[in-house]
Amino acid sequence: MRLIPLNFDDLVANYGQCSSWAVWNRAKLTDTRIISDNKSCLKTSVVMVALNLSVDGRIVDPWQNFHSNDHARKLMYAFNDSPYRGAYLTDIIKEEIEPSSGKLMTRMRNGYDVQKHIDSFGAEMDRVGVDKNALFILFGNDVYELFAKHLASTYSNHVKCRHYSHYRTNDAEWVEEAWSKLEAHYVKTRGTLKTLKFVRNRRMKAQLEKLREKLDRL
Repeated sequence: MRLIPLNFDDLVANYGQCSSWAVWNRAKLTDTRIISDNKSCLKTSVVMVALNLSVDGRIVDPWQNFHSNDHARKLMYAFNDSPYRGAYLTDIIKEEIEPSSGKLMTRMRNGYDVQKHIDSFGAEMDRVGVDKNALFILFGNDVYELFAKHLASTYSNHVKCRHYSHYRTNDAEWVEEAWSKLEAHYVKTRGTLKTLKFVRNRRMKAQLEKLREKLDRL
């Protein structure tokens, strides 16, 4: 499903400070003008979900979340040239800036009002135009826990990937692992859930080879 261009300004106003799209300027990861310049590739058939915004004041320009030079670069390596380029990127918890996912999850498990965030997430999906059969890629155990408990009954097509900030996983390892999981999920669900095709193309293979060569030089 493609994004309706007439809806873009509305989405910028409502979610530009907390969400984004899987399109990057390879030469400058923080440059998000490339998103508005590539509306035709934006899609809502795939949604990538992290936990929450971890650094206060980082978002300056619309859609800047997930577009930085830190571990989020792995998302660019994995998806900028993939069939999932243009996917919607968002956090399951909004307006909770907390660098420690452990502290945030402790609050969630101890009486915190999780439901308001779940309701907000559902409203966001409706507003963006995400179909219930869309593929949700969940980054990390915490996101998977919340999604499985509160959202899986509504959005049945989901797969868990290691979080891109996992410090023991280098760029090449993370990309390879994520691709392998998505390839396997596509094969498993293409008939029943109509999951968008995910296979490695020439550019993806070249990107992974460059990452491996960079490791060899270290």
